[in-house]
Amino acid sequence: MKRFVCVWMVLLLLLSGMPAASAAAPLTYESAVLGFSLTLPGLTEEDVTLEERAGGVDVYHAPSREKWGGLMGSIEVVSPRSAFFSGGYDSLPYQVLAVGEDRVYLWKSPGGGAATGSEELADYSRVAQLLTTDVLRANLQPAHPDSLPVLNTWDHVAYLTAEGGAIRPDAPLTRGELALALYALLEADNKDASFADPFPDITDPDCARAAAYLASYGILTGYEDGTFRPDAPVSRAAFAVALHRCQFAAPVGRYGSRSGFSDVPDGFWAGAYLDSALVLGWMSGYADGTFRPSLSVTRAQAATALNRVLGRDASRTAVPDGTNPFSDLPADHWACANVLEAAGALPEVPEGIVTVPEDALPRETDAAFFRSPTEGWAVCGTSLRRTTDGGDTWRTVGQPLTLEVSDLFFFDDRRGLLLGTDARGAWQVWETDDGGETWRDLILNILWSLDFPTEAFPLDEDFWKAVVSARLRPAGADAVYLTVRYVPYESIYARDFTAYAQCVLTTAELGHYAVPASA
Repeated sequence: MKRFVCVWMVLLLLLSGMPAASAAAPLTYESAVLGFSLTLPGLTEEDVTLEERAGGVDVYHAPSREKWGGLMGSIEVVSPRSAFFSGGYDSLPYQVLAVGEDRVYLWKSPGGGAATGSEELADYSRVAQLLTTDVLRANLQPAHPDSLPVLNTWDHVAYLTAEGGAIRPDAPLTRGELALALYALLEADNKDASFADPFPDITDPDCARAAAYLASYGILTGYEDGTFRPDAPVSRAAFAVALHRCQFAAPVGRYGSRSGFSDVPDGFWAGAYLDSALVLGWMSGYADGTFRPSLSVTRAQAATALNRVLGRDASRTAVPDGTNPFSDLPADHWACANVLEAAGALPEVPEGIVTVPEDALPRETDAAFFRSPTEGWAVCGTSLRRTTDGGDTWRTVGQPLTLEVSDLFFFDDRRGLLLGTDARGAWQVWETDDGGETWRDLILNILWSLDFPTEAFPLDEDFWKAVVSARLRPAGADAVYLTVRYVPYESIYARDFTAYAQCVLTTAELGHYAVPASA
């Protein structure tokens, strides 16, 4: 018996020293020529084959390659990285995976693959799910990595400067001013790094740094003679292109035909960008059907467009007395609030709105709104609660909610809005006219007719399905922005680019578009 036990003990010791049976090691690939390494978790050489060529690597589905071609996509390496735009890589088939100090790495899709109904299709689909852009981004490592700048849409960054108390809203925006604005708005880890100044005609050091930084990515470029011409005005066409480039975004289209500005001929160098800026709501044409692409964009027009890009359009924001510090910006100027927002002069909390006192909120509060220092509402899970003493006591209002609430807003002590998602994850807006005791569902398809770009989609509901996030943002005591971030129609399957759109809700809209909600 003792000998039997000893044998098993020896076997256990031997087994404990052996590697456990596990899945095959993930596929790895490294290219010294192209300057990157790649790991593909969950995939092996039996699943995919990577073949290097000049300027990139083609990725094939191994089982279907001989029969169907099996090309799943390509990693394209563009050097220098500033050639991203001039080389035509800012189009729908390309997505940015990573950026290096001297190059940019892209994923080009879609490729070929297994024919529908073939025996290889199921495996092709399995591999495709493990070869997404998110996986590639997480596992592609440049030999000399650098940052991909992104627009700061979370802070109210000031980017329009004044001189001598004048903001010059109707003056042309210059190339130097555009460089400074975009540099202020872009966030990246490498903004403190040193960049060689390639433009001898820029004397202002701040402008020189901004222009050099943007030029390294190809967002703004110089002229053939090596100059930047910082005092030259920016045309409306060039500005529309810059709005896309600072987001590394390809121009998007609408469902159906292009807009067709009468003064933009077929083949115009920036035609697709002008149509895209119109579809996305960043810029608009004139009443006579023209875009006037060669006309200089004004500082007020630029501020309004950039605010729309950032989801900060302040067109309907109430401007409190004493807020405007600029001698040349009349209170009735069409872009007064947007210029103030761009200059950092507009209060982040509109007049008549109280900052929510966090220490007065109930535990596990999901959303809250205060109309005064004493009167407020809070949503805690499925419960709406109200205080009239600054948060010392709270009482539950109405029936349990069936929305997962993310925002709320009250115009007065009775009329208010809730924003959230239902059990299917669909966004909804509810309204009340009795302080939250009962709620009605706003008919969103009618709301879209206010300001949302539904004409860019086949159906209004398709736009709502493309919304990835939403929020209520006070414009003042009597108006609130419903701001959504959505995937443009042509980007749904090809790119991960998102844009903002918004409408304004006031008490005039309440009660007209509502049906009872199942609270």
